[in-house]
Amino acid sequence: MPDRSPAETLLLRALLAGGALWLGYLCLDIILLALSALIIAAALLPLADAAEKHRVPRAVTVLGVYLIGIGLLVFLVTLLVPVVIDQWHVLVERLPGYRQTLNDWIVSIQGLLGRWGAGRSVQFPEMTVEQIKPVAQALLQRSLQATRGLVTAVFALLLVLFVAAFIVIDRRRLVDGLIRFLPRARRERTAQIGAIVMRRMGGYVRGQLIVSACAALILSIGLALVGFQAPLLIGVLGGALNFIPYLGSTTSFTLAVLLALNSSLFTLLGVLLVFGIEQFLEANLLVPYFTGRQVELHPLAVFAALIVGANLAGILGAVVAVPVTAGFNAVLQETYVKAMERRQAG
Repeated sequence: MPDRSPAETLLLRALLAGGALWLGYLCLDIILLALSALIIAAALLPLADAAEKHRVPRAVTVLGVYLIGIGLLVFLVTLLVPVVIDQWHVLVERLPGYRQTLNDWIVSIQGLLGRWGAGRSVQFPEMTVEQIKPVAQALLQRSLQATRGLVTAVFALLLVLFVAAFIVIDRRRLVDGLIRFLPRARRERTAQIGAIVMRRMGGYVRGQLIVSACAALILSIGLALVGFQAPLLIGVLGGALNFIPYLGSTTSFTLAVLLALNSSLFTLLGVLLVFGIEQFLEANLLVPYFTGRQVELHPLAVFAALIVGANLAGILGAVVAVPVTAGFNAVLQETYVKAMERRQAG
């Protein structure tokens, strides 16, 4: 068989890469579920390894974590959902008042600008639940597209948890079976890189859970102290969405300010102060300590990953985007950057 020219080899590799990307796009649903299971397993592996040193079976550790998670979820739903629903109903009832307050502000500003020839009158659009529902439904439909319906989503969640448990329990045999497909000279290094990737992704998930819980606690308590009318709603919303960087703080802050516009000046200033303190603590203490050392990504890379992930698969894509990008960055660092540094040093 004649040797291929460099141009033919490059063209063949480009075709193979394009075909792999196209196949990946067609199988995006399955890939997302597999990545979700891998990320959950990465978060559980250190706990299972630590418990195994104390003669606790890995299966018992996984089952215990799942039971604790389900228990906490049931507790939070039982405790928080009725309060959040009540505060949501109060918010909906007061939407016309918020709209009128905003329009009054706009009229006042236009009156000041009218001396310099301001343009035509502007009115804040009417805010009703009927107008909010289509946006929420579109976002939910986009997010559930990877699982094609609520019933299938539940089944997919159970499948993801099962696969994650299998990875944690049978990790050694699974790794040994996979690296057998590689040349012997590369097996040890590949296993090391895989461990680094799993550590990065798992560390991000565990850290982000802590950051989200702290953000929810700070916002709920702080907003309650300044007399805000729906502190638990904003706190729970901010904490839940905070698992996706930038989304939780932006959404909760915008909603809180809009609600505070219909309150006293003290409440509005208090809301700004609470969010300022929360952002300061999150940016300078929580994120650097719990997630910054694990992810090692530039904020622009995180933002780009969120945009791509959300565009491909809605909320689920945005959730897995950052840990996957952190893992990919670890692969590049270990296989390309460090190799190039060694060549330059040699």
